[in-house]
Amino acid sequence: MPNGRVSAELLPAWLYLWVPLAAAAVLIFLAHYDLAFYREYIGSEEVGLLELSHVLIPLMSVFYCLRILGMPEARADRRIVIWIVLGMLGCIYIAGEEASWGQHYIGWLTPEAWQAFNDQGETNFHNTSSWLDQKPRTLLEFGVIIGGIIIPLLALRRPGIREGRYAIFLPPLVCLPVAVIAEFAKVWERLQGHGLWDIAIFYRASEVQELYFAFFILFYLIVFRQRLLAHRSAATP
Repeated sequence: MPNGRVSAELLPAWLYLWVPLAAAAVLIFLAHYDLAFYREYIGSEEVGLLELSHVLIPLMSVFYCLRILGMPEARADRRIVIWIVLGMLGCIYIAGEEASWGQHYIGWLTPEAWQAFNDQGETNFHNTSSWLDQKPRTLLEFGVIIGGIIIPLLALRRPGIREGRYAIFLPPLVCLPVAVIAEFAKVWERLQGHGLWDIAIFYRASEVQELYFAFFILFYLIVFRQRLLAHRSAATP
């Protein structure tokens, strides 16, 4: 594999590994050391740092989508344009919904007509139907499991997987740590809910999982752009 291709697949270890691990350690420590502090400043539905990360990280992903769409290598391939546009719209939706499209920060009142449809009385869509909340989330989770865990591990044993026609779309190995943490947080909570043990690792594991989903998308897009840059360098005499 050419050196340019190898470097295109990489991110700094502090970004793809140590930041996610440190974030997990801090979340676990704070939740067990001072749950009241965690609930008010970290896990609060409206002003908590965790909720804020669900907005800011997807917005960073939107920025990377725009950078990719601005590249001639991307615009030359309709598949890439469609894929990145869909990803960008998804990130805008995630960020907007997490902030209730600004209501959490500006504080406007929800119209009475909308409160009748929204089970939490907020100006968002994901609290109106499972088709706009649980089902898209489940689809994303399957994508993270298959694309972020299964395929990268298979590619370690069969490198040819990354040489096919759709190789550019496959998540890189650097997405594996955040994918594993995302699934570990939720699987542990699910098994705990079935009475297998009483020890909780994360408080509100679904919110923690959303953080690592956001990391996953961001890291994927950063590497996607690097791959296009590597193709540009390879095509330059």
